Amino acid sequence: MKKITIQTTFRDADPAYSLNRIVKGQIQMLLDNGYQPIIIVAKGFKPIEEYAKVKCVEIPDVPVSNDITIDKTFDEDIKELKKVFLPILQETDVMITHDLVYQPAALKHNIAVRELLRDNDVSTKFLHWVHSAAQPAMVQQIRGGGQPYLDIVNMPFPNSLYITFNEYSTPRIASWFGITEDKVKYVPHPHNFYEFWHKDAIRIAEKGNLLQKDVIIIYPVRLDRGKQVEYVIKIASAVKKTGRSVGAVIMDFHSLGGDKVDYRQELQTLALNLGLSETECFFTSEIDGKDKMISSFSNQVVSNLFEIANTFILPSKSETYSLIAQEAAVKRNFCILNFDFPPMRSIYGEAPLYRKFSSNIDIASGMDGGTATKYNIEDNYMSDIAKYINYVQENTRVLALSNMIRQNRNLQTVFKRHIEPLLFAESRFNY
Repeated sequence: MKKITIQTTFRDADPAYSLNRIVKGQIQMLLDNGYQPIIIVAKGFKPIEEYAKVKCVEIPDVPVSNDITIDKTFDEDIKELKKVFLPILQETDVMITHDLVYQPAALKHNIAVRELLRDNDVSTKFLHWVHSAAQPAMVQQIRGGGQPYLDIVNMPFPNSLYITFNEYSTPRIASWFGITEDKVKYVPHPHNFYEFWHKDAIRIAEKGNLLQKDVIIIYPVRLDRGKQVEYVIKIASAVKKTGRSVGAVIMDFHSLGGDKVDYRQELQTLALNLGLSETECFFTSEIDGKDKMISSFSNQVVSNLFEIANTFILPSKSETYSLIAQEAAVKRNFCILNFDFPPMRSIYGEAPLYRKFSSNIDIASGMDGGTATKYNIEDNYMSDIAKYINYVQENTRVLALSNMIRQNRNLQTVFKRHIEPLLFAESRFNY
């Protein structure tokens, strides 16, 4: 396992500072994948949140400036920094840096590390996160400056790859730092979907690997047969048959006794028979196993899961309003409601997709009785709904962008696809 160090000049863990959020995400990614990173911080830093999970090493909080200046304590400060940096470098395979290679306030740290690399047998590889949308001020000012220190900084950093957050900027960054474009690598900033989530919501999402799924269906429901959960399962199976990945989570609350137990077993058998695995369709009451059944989860858990869901299906025969349909809509889920139950159209208008699932209302008279829908070929009906779901996910701009961010920019995908390969990539070039 590679020994990873993350270099910062942070004096505190300011939650409003975007760079702090990026480092927190890197800590979480590394921990989630078995790495034990060391974090470099300024003296006096108080480890909180993700920082409290790892070892933080303090370095001298030397005087710094946002201008390129050689102050009175410059030489002394570099000596102090080198004393602390050397043992860190000797124990580090890869150092992820933030703002080290161009920010004026990191000039002393930049030079201290460069001199250590020049004067010692250190094999550390560097991945430099370049947090700038325009030509860095330091790079612009140091060229032609004539100062010995600045001449050092003007050279490519040894054993390094430079990180850009959009591929378009690759040639610009290569030009800024006088390196070839192959030394600039693309790593998008991830989004930590679970940052403010309830721990139970995280467990449920991870069981179904929901962040990676194409279609995510959350159905909070008490297991009364009139809720017709079987249609959610049939549609989920039809989605899978189109080649899309699917996660159907049945949040079955207050369903631990009586016919609800039999109904759940029937639904689980149906899901398996229709080709859905136990991670593609599952019941949250059994998240801890059949011998540790859970009656219900908090509203926060439901709300968290609706945030990443993109499809809501309500085939219920009987409702008075449906708060869950409202919450799903607020969270921008594509909603499929029961055409055969007219109150839904009265409550939610024409924006949802309405499909026929029968009901306990006589649709002709509007009175009690019943409407029974008979499908010529039920599989075809469910398949048509599945294809509509796919079309909406790909062609509704809000959903398409949300799905792309969820699948491609979550912490795990960014780490596995972009960051971890760089930990092992060749980066050798010296003065």
